[in-house]
Amino acid sequence: MSSDPEQEFFADGIAEDIITELSKFRSLFVIARNSSFAFKGQALEVREIGQRLGVRYVVEGSVRRAGNRVRITAQLIDAVDDTHLWAERYDRNLDDIFAVQDEVTHAIVTTIEPHLADTERQRARRKPPDSLGAWESYQRGLWHLYRISPKEIATGVGFMEQAIERDPNFALAHAGLAFSLCYYVLTGASGNREQDIERAYQAGKLAVTLDAADPFAQVALGRVFSIRGEHENAIQHCDRAISQNPSYSMAHFGRGHSLWMSGHPADALLSNAEAMRLSPRDPVMWAYMASRSIALTLLERYDEALDWARRALQQHNTALHASVAEMAALGHLGRADEAAYAVERVRGHWPGVTLEFILTSLPITDPECKARFADGLRRAGLAD
Repeated sequence: MSSDPEQEFFADGIAEDIITELSKFRSLFVIARNSSFAFKGQALEVREIGQRLGVRYVVEGSVRRAGNRVRITAQLIDAVDDTHLWAERYDRNLDDIFAVQDEVTHAIVTTIEPHLADTERQRARRKPPDSLGAWESYQRGLWHLYRISPKEIATGVGFMEQAIERDPNFALAHAGLAFSLCYYVLTGASGNREQDIERAYQAGKLAVTLDAADPFAQVALGRVFSIRGEHENAIQHCDRAISQNPSYSMAHFGRGHSLWMSGHPADALLSNAEAMRLSPRDPVMWAYMASRSIALTLLERYDEALDWARRALQQHNTALHASVAEMAALGHLGRADEAAYAVERVRGHWPGVTLEFILTSLPITDPECKARFADGLRRAGLAD
């Protein structure tokens, strides 16, 4: 928004970088640079642009410079309904123009993708189940999955199976089924743990076979390996997902989760911190926080561990393992009354929870880490 041609190059660079980074999310169909750049300088309504390009969502923005300061705006628009979904402004010093370009691009992309994902899940939820296509069934399955309760996860599994029935070659649906079955096992809702883990493994393998370049497929299979206690394989698949899309928070989370279970809690904290930085509004943020708490417990940083566990418990869809993280920290801190209350609260929601179940659902393979974690839970009052 100036007469300086250098600023046009800068704005074009940001737009091109955003297109490139969004394209790394395989769940998004992103229009190529040449097609979208054809609308530069044209006074067209967003709805018309969406119709011409055949897309539902449009990202638009502007760049303005004053001296050594630059102001960049970006907004996400539903071109069909002509509604704004998100907007933000970024003010930066232009000490290093490429650093600013990278920083702002990263900030925009890591905000847009979760907004789009949430919007698609809500859109699918509003439609009658029988009218859902494969993509919408997949999104509906994710909506139920992220509500975490055993009943909701079971419903989510059903929608993933519906998506597969409607498109057997839809890699994301197979990955979603594998991921959902892992949560089904983790929450103790599975009636046959080994059978559901095997189903998840077959679904995850098929997802990777159908689209090895999809980071969600790699992460889903990685989660299956994690729940089987095969952490080296889990980390390997998460690393592949990160190489495909460095901004994919779930891959960093999965990597960190397996790192502390295999005896590397300090390294796990680094991956965990990156996951939370990349997706500060993630629908399973409680899991990111609980995982961080347990890693801190294994490092004997119990006060910090308790703080993160209680942050996890404040999330609206928090689940069992956030309470488990709290109990382990309280047990090591010797805060007997609070620990007893935490155990009582857990038994109120999950009557059958035992130490054996927790250690099975979180297969820590490093003997020292497993012993420290189990000791905290025993001290809290959780029986074998």
